[in-house]
Amino acid sequence: SQRNVGLIIIGDEILKGLTPDANTNTAAMALRATGVPLTRVAVVSDDQDDIIKEIQRMQDEVDVVITSGGVGPTHDDVTIKSIASALEVDMLFNTEMAQLLKEKMSSGKRDDDNDDDAVELTDAQVKMATLPACAKLRYFKKDEWPVLQCKNIFILPGVPQFFAKKVEALASHLSNQLERRTTYKVVLSVDENSIVSVLNSVVERHPNVSIGSYPFVSHPDYKTVVTMESRTMEGGYARNSGIFLDRRNSGLSSESVLFSRDQMDMHVEAALADLIHDLPTESVLRVDNNDDLRF
Repeated sequence: SQRNVGLIIIGDEILKGLTPDANTNTAAMALRATGVPLTRVAVVSDDQDDIIKEIQRMQDEVDVVITSGGVGPTHDDVTIKSIASALEVDMLFNTEMAQLLKEKMSSGKRDDDNDDDAVELTDAQVKMATLPACAKLRYFKKDEWPVLQCKNIFILPGVPQFFAKKVEALASHLSNQLERRTTYKVVLSVDENSIVSVLNSVVERHPNVSIGSYPFVSHPDYKTVVTMESRTMEGGYARNSGIFLDRRNSGLSSESVLFSRDQMDMHVEAALADLIHDLPTESVLRVDNNDDLRF
């Protein structure tokens, strides 16, 4: 089954409005581009108890957790320690991380001084090299700083430009191309209020299709965009996660409850045909095989 993802944005600066949260949008776009559903997002403070509670809550809802922020050497960077507590594992000195930090320190020195073993870590770097016992360093791209993985949790930096690179690589790692869903975008010249009854009827007749409606108030020609996406199983695309399937009491296998690609295509194309048939004449400006709302 396809894995679904939860994102935890960590930082007092986000909650206080001091810094805009760019990472949620970046993660959503990267995951969607690779067919991985992001089904839950939470923003929490730098408080260790808050982080622990949210991680534990996420663990009950999603298959993969991504965290953003709180991974530096300062006093308020408590994400990694919180993850260890949430997973009930000890914090240990990680020799692989320590070696990476030493190599980074020695890279700016003269060649005759580049003795990694002679380099001593600062207290801040010792903190950065002290990781949960279950931690693994994952190299998704060659010659880049690794992503820290603790069981099903991937720990990413909070700085937007660094986060963007890591989440794109992680999304590619998590993606399953065979489970990518069919999507359509219908661009209309009429206001959303005028098609409410049509939309409601199509939604009711096609429960296996996720349908969204988005009004555009500033575009000279486009007034409404309707998106259509096939669900991977009855009840919602978010319910195709391994956690949901494991909790089913029906005794059915994953293969017997998930729609095939042909079935998903059939569902969404039938809904598209009904929508176009029921809409006012000449209201459809274009139909695209994507659901990108940027024009």
